[in-house]
Amino acid sequence: MKKNISDHLFDKQFQNKLTKDSLRDYHEEKRKNRESALALLIGYVLKWKRNEIQQSQIGDDDFKRIKHESLDIFRRKSKFSGHFIKRLPRIAAAASILLILGVTSYFLGERHFFSSGDLQSQVIEFNTPRGQQSEVTLPDGTFVALNYDSKLKYHISPDKKLQEIELVGEAYFKVTHNKSRVFRVITPNMSVNVLGTQFDVRAYPEDNRTETTLLKGVVEIKDIPQKEAPVMLKPGEQWSYDKSTGQDKVVKANANLVTTWRTGEYHFNRQPLNEIAKTLERMYKVNIHFRDVELGKEVFSGAAYKDDNIEKFFDLVNLTIPIKVQRDSTDIWIERK
Repeated sequence: MKKNISDHLFDKQFQNKLTKDSLRDYHEEKRKNRESALALLIGYVLKWKRNEIQQSQIGDDDFKRIKHESLDIFRRKSKFSGHFIKRLPRIAAAASILLILGVTSYFLGERHFFSSGDLQSQVIEFNTPRGQQSEVTLPDGTFVALNYDSKLKYHISPDKKLQEIELVGEAYFKVTHNKSRVFRVITPNMSVNVLGTQFDVRAYPEDNRTETTLLKGVVEIKDIPQKEAPVMLKPGEQWSYDKSTGQDKVVKANANLVTTWRTGEYHFNRQPLNEIAKTLERMYKVNIHFRDVELGKEVFSGAAYKDDNIEKFFDLVNLTIPIKVQRDSTDIWIERK
């Protein structure tokens, strides 16, 4: 059976033959096996973080393949977070290495994939569609878990005292501690400043509430609409902002429950069905419609699990709120019984 690029990267013998002089063998390897040659290039980058590869050494078509294959490996959460790292430990930080070396250029449509000379003013963008989550280690070492239907923009800046991230959707952050730098997450309704901590930010534009939950460390929430004073959070506290009323508040929260979405589990505590529906839409890639507007305002407490089908969740709702559910492909209609 012919090996593809991933097969080569996972192969122990192939890993062992990767050396700092591997590029000398590239052209000869390419004549023998194109897939193996491209795997050699990707493995070389992932293993040594080298940035002196010149485009003159290989052709444009090869660079296009490298970009495609590298990003494909980088985005495959299931393999990258478990099987992939286990079989090839040295590339556990592949995401950050690739980004440092120039994935930014890929997103901006530039030709020189490994060029890093003009990264200072660029932005790296990550997107997860409905039904898909991903994990990434950013160039500064920050770990991010990105939830369904979310977008993250990482600004590469010459200012070493400030690192800014733009977020639309939900993400969990584990920020590398650095007393000399402020890590800032910016959303439409606020910004979060940290020095080094673990926290969750939920900021979907279609949701009525924006939330920040602190697991560890200290965060400062600023730029809150119609509020000048910042809000300081302690571990186990959650700040929320109601877009409809313009009111914000800090409450005690079970931070572990807040972040269970990372394992495909959601807990709802007296939330309106129409707000819960937005989470389900992102989770199951469906569109939910309420035939009765007032039904959408009914509150519900319970849990939803990604591994269960959505019908099981509606069965749970039906125990306390009698409903009738009709489904047509990705459209779901809900009405009172």
